[in-house]
Amino acid sequence: MTMKKKLTVTTLAASIMFASIAGLPLSEQGLANKLGITAGVASADTASLQGKLEGLRVELAKDADGLEAVKATRGLVAGAVANNEITTDDIKVLLGNVWSKFSDVDVDVKAIFALINGLDLFYDESGEAINALLNDSHIKPAIDAIFTKVPGGKTLTKADVIAFQDAALQAMASEENQNELLESVGKVFLLGGSSQDIKDTLSTIVDNDILTQDLLISNFLKYYEISLGDLNAVQNRVANKIGPTAIAARTAIESAGIRYILAPDFKLTDLDSSSEVYEPNLTVFDLVSLNPYLNWELVSGSGVKFEGGKLLLDGAETGKGVFQAHDKKFGLLLYISPEKTLNKTDDGDGDGGNTGGNTGGNTGGVLPVNPDPSVELGNLSKELVGASEEKKQEIFQKAQEAVKNALQELATLDLSKSIKVEGETAKPTLDVADLANKMKEIAAKAKVLNDQLKQLNPNATVEKIQLKLDFGSITAKTTEIPLGKALLDAAIANGVDTVAISMNGLSLGVSPTEFGADTSLKVTNQDTKVATSATQLPVAAGVYEFEFTSGGTHISNFNTPVEVTIPVPNGSKFDTELLSLAKIVDGKLEFYGGSYENGVLNAMRTGFSTYTVVENKVEFGDTASVKAWAGRQIQVAASKGILEGRADQSFVPNGLVTRAEFAKMIVKTFSLESATATENFTDVNDSDWFKVYVASAVKNGIVNGKEAGKFDPNGNITRAEMAVMSSRALALKGISLSPAKVDEALKGFTDVAAINASLKSGVALAASEGIVIGEEGNVFNPNANSTRAQAAVVIYRLLNK
Repeated sequence: MTMKKKLTVTTLAASIMFASIAGLPLSEQGLANKLGITAGVASADTASLQGKLEGLRVELAKDADGLEAVKATRGLVAGAVANNEITTDDIKVLLGNVWSKFSDVDVDVKAIFALINGLDLFYDESGEAINALLNDSHIKPAIDAIFTKVPGGKTLTKADVIAFQDAALQAMASEENQNELLESVGKVFLLGGSSQDIKDTLSTIVDNDILTQDLLISNFLKYYEISLGDLNAVQNRVANKIGPTAIAARTAIESAGIRYILAPDFKLTDLDSSSEVYEPNLTVFDLVSLNPYLNWELVSGSGVKFEGGKLLLDGAETGKGVFQAHDKKFGLLLYISPEKTLNKTDDGDGDGGNTGGNTGGNTGGVLPVNPDPSVELGNLSKELVGASEEKKQEIFQKAQEAVKNALQELATLDLSKSIKVEGETAKPTLDVADLANKMKEIAAKAKVLNDQLKQLNPNATVEKIQLKLDFGSITAKTTEIPLGKALLDAAIANGVDTVAISMNGLSLGVSPTEFGADTSLKVTNQDTKVATSATQLPVAAGVYEFEFTSGGTHISNFNTPVEVTIPVPNGSKFDTELLSLAKIVDGKLEFYGGSYENGVLNAMRTGFSTYTVVENKVEFGDTASVKAWAGRQIQVAASKGILEGRADQSFVPNGLVTRAEFAKMIVKTFSLESATATENFTDVNDSDWFKVYVASAVKNGIVNGKEAGKFDPNGNITRAEMAVMSSRALALKGISLSPAKVDEALKGFTDVAAINASLKSGVALAASEGIVIGEEGNVFNPNANSTRAQAAVVIYRLLNK
């Protein structure tokens, strides 16, 4: 890769990460700083700088929705403070750890807040925005107080800002740092890594190459021990306080910057040679196709529609349209096409108005896009011939993933054009007959693929149809989605396991068998104050109220857990293992866990109300003795609401766990709680706190009684019993172990003979999955009682399955 391209990708990394922490209010001018356009550059070539800013403004203007969000966001912070919508106490919460750094300096918290949120506006067209900020009569006393306290310090000037920016630009220009950033960007976009990889690399560059220099701002950050993470947290809380508009504006500006930077390196080609169809394929650096990482949609047009990843004529002789692509990971708008014209012809020849380059398919080194799964399975079948057992298992896994991914793509239906907005409410008009036909087609293709999968591997798991009704981006406050009985019946008839309703990155997946009548889902975007007034914890997502109604009756509890996906716009700013789905009830939070991946939190729920996502960092004062091997595990499990202390800030790590307590842990770990579940144990009463957990565990086949009619809820759980309950929960996820491999899984334990015969298979599965391991001397100690710390470690391992 050339140095130019290295620098481009490096700037892309910087744009993604630095833009996300630069601050609010947002502006096109602020983007100049985010892209490394420093004052030094401006003074050397002002015309060049103005050209770049104009190019950025033009790029942003192409995104009509994004531009509106930017306009709406400007001034919201200042206005909220001026109108006392953000109070002094609110500001202290928003500043969080940063405000505590100035505890021994007599400064106005509002001035510190204005300084941090104003540093985004480094330069306007006249280059005077930074001067105005630094000389503001309200902010300047605070600047003088905090900067002069730094050893050898003085008041902050524009020259100090320039020097710090130049140091940052030089650090980013280092070939060694560019290579590190290239590797981290590759992990994120090409290998499915987390944006935390980029953030960690940038933080290392800042620590090693910038903070080590004798610059006023570097010395300031070191003196007050303020890290990028601290600033990240402030800006995330500010964005969440302002709400979705601010987050959308930030994303729009980041997107415009990336489109502007990569414009010379993006290339749009047509994968279809017909003039009646345009199948876009976006490549970067003439090598890598981005299509697997993109969602395409029609922006505007006449006589055309966008369906199945292609621009098609919609019954007209000729048509034209503009389409765009968002990346699936961050929701960035990476490409907006020029207007494309399609013409109906008899022989399909002609260029159809395409101007994007090659039209003959995958040429020029472009990686193939969305290969035919049937062909892929056929190729994998050939690889089985003469393969070792280990290689066969690898092939089986690839085949399973190929079918799963193919079905996900087949079963995703773009219904964004069905949405109509009236006032503050959005509603779709659904063609049920058409959807039923599509489900029939999906079911037929799913059968073919699953049959091929079974031929390749008779023990393969049949991949179920997860129908996704994608309604795209919706700006209305409330969205009402009708799920008529005819639609649900068609889903059941065609073997659809889950119907997922998706909008704005938010998704709810429900079983169609849950309802027996016309049903509707109403999703309302609530003000973030609903969450921030209930907790001091960092709020990582929007606040949503979910309401299901079926047959005219409000549905609050479900027999089959609902799959919930909530977008976390800036996940890299949080300790993602500590993110938890939070239900807001009577001004308080209830925690329901979930796992963070690729910018969203996924969780399962059986009841609905108002939800958000928070970073729930739980601290206990008595876990030092087990910190090395169980400290993190206790913290994560507690953050999900699975574990609780036994007294104020006390976890009692060496205390023993009862059977009822572990039943609760398992039920909460796998979101199996059911208010309608029943059990018949004589020692479990309706008034017992553990009644619902034991009943839910019974319903899902996780627990049995210790003797006829009794559960022994207060008896201490043994290590073997804990392993067996864990294995039964894993079985619900399709994880199993053949009887022939039981002895092999247990051979590492020297006391295998001490394991009760009825428990061996369960212990073996847990051992094979790494859920339980031997103690010193390779003994399992099946009949030993489990401590709370040991149980936390088991729960943590289950959470990661």
